Parts: sequence; C-alpha cells; structure tokens
Amino acid sequence: MKLVADTHAIVWFGEDNRRLSRTAADALSQAEAGDGILVSAASLIDLWYVTQTTKTLSESQLVDLEALLADPASKVELDPVDLEVTRAFRQIDRALLADPWDRLIVATAMARGMGLVSRDEPIRRSGLVEVIW
Repeated sequence: MKLVADTHAIVWFGEDNRRLSRTAADALSQAEAGDGILVSAASLIDLWYVTQTTKTLSESQLVDLEALLADPASKVELDPVDLEVTRAFRQIDRALLADPWDRLIVATAMARGMGLVSRDEPIRRSGLVEVIW
C-alpha cells in the first residue's frame, strides 16, 4: 500500500508525534513498510510558508523533512506537481477547498489514485479522496 501524507501528517510521523491518530500512525507505518509514502512538492512550500507566518511548525521541521526526502534509504518520496496533478487541481471546486496547498495535496492523491493521511477537516469533508485519520 502506498499513501499520500498531508504536510502535518508527515512532519508528525517523522517525529513519532502523539498528535497523529492511532489509525493515521498505523497507516503511515504500514505504507512505509510496504510501497512507501508520497509527499507532494506542495507540502515543502506549505511547510516553509507556515514557518514564516503562523510558525506552528519550525524551520528545523522543514530541514528534517528535506533530509528524510533526500535519504536514499527512505520510503518517503517527493511527488512533483506535474500535469496530472494540475489537471486534478483544476477539477476541485474552490467552494470545497479554497486553500491552494490543501488543493494541491488532495490533487496529488487524486492524480495518483491513493488515499491521503490528513486530519484537516475541510479535506475530510470534501469527499474527494479517501482520507485516513
């Protein structure tokens, strides 16, 4: 099984953070042990933006995520915002998801045909992809 992880989910998973639900932590662990975890390139931009604005995540968390993505032994992979993702992005009604970062991350899951690990309530309510939390 391969999954897409939302920004907060992959940061918390990398930290073994208790803010992940048990279901989310188990799903990410299974994906990591199996086919792997995808992280949208949009998540790196989203994470940097949060470090500059709300500061609910730190620059060291961004550096840690970049190191995890650069590690050739890691089963966590960076997924580009490519043509398929941009097409999926355009299919998402802005009334469902106005936040562009959320839309890009959901579009990644849509384009890849994968579930998404996220606690984000608008994403969960959207019904656009299977959300695990």
